[in-house]
Amino acid sequence: MNKKILLLIAFIGMLTYGQDVNAQFKLGITTTAGTDLSIDDNGEETIAFGVGVKGIYDITSSFSIAPGFTYFFPSVPDDLDINMYVVDLDAHYNLVANDNFKLYALGGLNYSIVDVSVDAGDFGSVSSSESEIGANFGAGIRSGGDLQFFGDIKYNTAFENINATVGILFNI
Repeated sequence: MNKKILLLIAFIGMLTYGQDVNAQFKLGITTTAGTDLSIDDNGEETIAFGVGVKGIYDITSSFSIAPGFTYFFPSVPDDLDINMYVVDLDAHYNLVANDNFKLYALGGLNYSIVDVSVDAGDFGSVSSSESEIGANFGAGIRSGGDLQFFGDIKYNTAFENINATVGILFNI
């Protein structure tokens, strides 16, 4: 067991050796458009919009960790009530990084939750909740400076949809 821990520490040390460590935390607000999250009157899936918060912790000049939370506002027929939200934990790998912007690939995990309530008329309402752990895959771009703008697009395997997000980040 001790050899495995020592090997893990050595491996992490090799990955970060010579890296410019600039651990900074940023926090911001987001708006997201997610495909296939709303239901129109014909029963077809359409785009839903959401708002959220996102943090970015720059581990090195190449890697960042990005936790986030998004609450969606899906449009649905009158007899349905749907709440959808996602908790993300993504890793960013900077493909291009300079003082003005970063272009990154992202991958991570998400915990996606859907709460549904159906009005059954005289019989009251029926409710159900479902959650699933999934993966995120995508890419994004982020500006430099103390006030940073970003945009990313990613595929969520739990909701089986594409989310396009834009937002603003502040140094903490």
